[in-house]
Amino acid sequence: MKEGDNPNWFANSPLSRVNIEKDQHAFVEARLADQTSLLLPMWRGDPLMKDGAPAFLNIAALSEFPKDAPLILLGLIGERAYFAVDISSTADSAETAPFTELGGYMPLRNAAGVLSRDDLAVVGQARWFFEWRRKHRFCANCGAETEFDPGGAKARCLKCEAEHFPRLNPVSIVLAVNEDACLLGRGHQFPPGFVSALAGFVEAGETPEECARRELFEEAGVTIDNVRYLFSQPWPFTCALMMGFHAEAQDRALTVDTDELAEAGWYDRKDVEAVLNGEERGFVLPPPFTIARQLIERWVKD
Repeated sequence: MKEGDNPNWFANSPLSRVNIEKDQHAFVEARLADQTSLLLPMWRGDPLMKDGAPAFLNIAALSEFPKDAPLILLGLIGERAYFAVDISSTADSAETAPFTELGGYMPLRNAAGVLSRDDLAVVGQARWFFEWRRKHRFCANCGAETEFDPGGAKARCLKCEAEHFPRLNPVSIVLAVNEDACLLGRGHQFPPGFVSALAGFVEAGETPEECARRELFEEAGVTIDNVRYLFSQPWPFTCALMMGFHAEAQDRALTVDTDELAEAGWYDRKDVEAVLNGEERGFVLPPPFTIARQLIERWVKD
């Protein structure tokens, strides 16, 4: 796959990232004082939207938000800096989202069907960082409280001075095929009829390919060969990096682990293609912004 060919939403950000390992105090202060810098308010991981686009505000609007609201430097486009502010994690935050006179807060999963890919990559990055910050308020080394650097993407323990950086949760997601059929399943959290590729978190000491083989055997009793990596997707809802694979199943015998899956089965390519084209076949595929959908579409096209 050539550079730039990644078809996945939340990837291919237009922002140039800033080196989070260096002291950012002076850099961030200069960008906060630059009136060309922009600011995106977030409420519980969802962006402020207006007219179908993220409601980026002039950086001067930062004075209208609580002083203890977490701030993230997302990156640059040219010389313009892009920030995000989490107004739902402050000491005086209320149950009702503030500043709705500026627009409305749209659930990110819904926004994925509205925003451009560039905007979605930026908003997804903001949600990812705020989710990481929310879960890493204390040092993993000694348990003391941490302090975040001005850019928001590095934490330092106030007691033992250990430094902490954003962590990825690696996930292997694999579409197994056997001749002209693919294996799809449904977790218990999804409604009947909704099916997707199978996935699981990579365990310690395990490669993504090994994870793909293990997960399919554990969840569906399927043995796969020729596990081929296609592309990846940052997934802001669980701070995960989804790594997508195609693989060949030795046969179509299934032994479904009903603790893991509500159902699993083999779906004919013609039926899958029909559903992709908007026809009814008794099942529903994941939405286009998911890597599972991109794995399925790539298989049908190939």
